[in-house]
Amino acid sequence: MKSLEFLKPTLATTLAIVIAWLLSVRPAQAGYVVTLEQVGPDVVATGSGAINLHGLTFFQSSSLNPAIRPTAFLHPVASIYTGPTSSSVDSYGGLTGPTKFGSSGLETFASSGSGDMVGISSIDSPELGGVFVSLSVPTDYVSGTALSDSATYSGKTLAELGVTAGTYVWTWGTTANQNFTLEIPPFPPPPPPATNVTNLSTRAQVMAGDNILDGGFIITESKVIIIRGIGPSLSSLGLSGVLADPTLELHGPNSSALLATNDNWQDTQEADIQSFGLPPTNNLEAAISAVLQPGAYTVILAGKDGGTGTGLVEVYDLDAALGSPANISTRGLVGTGDDVLIGGFILGPDGDASSTILVRAIGPSLAAAQVAGPLQDPEIELYDTNGAVIAFNDNWKETQQTDIEATDLQPTNDQESAILQTLAAGPYTAIVRGVNMTSGVALVEIYKLP
Repeated sequence: MKSLEFLKPTLATTLAIVIAWLLSVRPAQAGYVVTLEQVGPDVVATGSGAINLHGLTFFQSSSLNPAIRPTAFLHPVASIYTGPTSSSVDSYGGLTGPTKFGSSGLETFASSGSGDMVGISSIDSPELGGVFVSLSVPTDYVSGTALSDSATYSGKTLAELGVTAGTYVWTWGTTANQNFTLEIPPFPPPPPPATNVTNLSTRAQVMAGDNILDGGFIITESKVIIIRGIGPSLSSLGLSGVLADPTLELHGPNSSALLATNDNWQDTQEADIQSFGLPPTNNLEAAISAVLQPGAYTVILAGKDGGTGTGLVEVYDLDAALGSPANISTRGLVGTGDDVLIGGFILGPDGDASSTILVRAIGPSLAAAQVAGPLQDPEIELYDTNGAVIAFNDNWKETQQTDIEATDLQPTNDQESAILQTLAAGPYTAIVRGVNMTSGVALVEIYKLP
């Protein structure tokens, strides 16, 4: 067997064979890579790399501007060019690759560009025998040298440009730098919508004397408000003992001046209330439409001729775009069972971020305002549109004390309740009860924080 030892390869020879094999099968280098991504309010394209022109055929010389068209539509070209405006280029044919990278057939020109003009286009031309893909590089470009460029589409989003996230590769050979790659990362998720308080409603037992339903709100911009006093139509919701004939009063701003009253909504302002699409469904119910200046206002819901029963007072903000009410509160009698104090509010979408809301249930401290029979130990629950409990609080210092104190809106009595929550657009309900089924007069308040 010694005569065969000359066939046994040395370690160095083996390594050389393995390395040569690895080099022969490794993928070609990426060549030129353009990344198109959202950068703040703008879309920015940045490119870098080298291009090996071997295997391509010179097509034409021309001048190009930085622009993008994701797919052929009105014009038979899908393209992206990145670099400075009015750039002289040489274009080459002989590539293969995708014919689109999005759904928009409209061309969008970049606001600015810099560096070397480099681009790719797919031309659907019968004269050229079908789809013809061309590569553009700076005039007199020396094959294999480094290139770099950028282009900015100011005030645009990737969605507005009509592109589709993904990696798109055009090739014309298998050696290094014979690729043009366009990378579009996944779009960033849209920011959550900002919110305005566009509607408040409070349901409670409306009694006689001081135990009527008393609602207050503060507005910071001039706006149109509709206020409704609902009673008889609540029976359709399965409620018994409803307020048979509600009346409304509007007081303010910042004083006890009586601004408007209504008994039956069709008696006054019928056309205005109908034009807003908010007429009560029962003719005995009340409504007031008013254009209000910045200030604090009070709404009083009572029963005609001293009538009592379950009633609902609602405040609709018809100019939410001008800024929502800064604070809304309602005072009413908290009983047991179904006779709790229910505060509902709707957050409407308005732009860039969700709202932080503070909900308070006030009881013992009402005695200082000469309110008789205040609820001594209130508790509060906050529900979402599906009826799920978002948060609960009995005594406000037990949870979120530091965060609530930072708002400077903490209750003055430790037995009172508060919930601080960041909420997206939608309807919400706050329910105020007395601990251990106690009853008394309480105040439910909703603050929208800056």
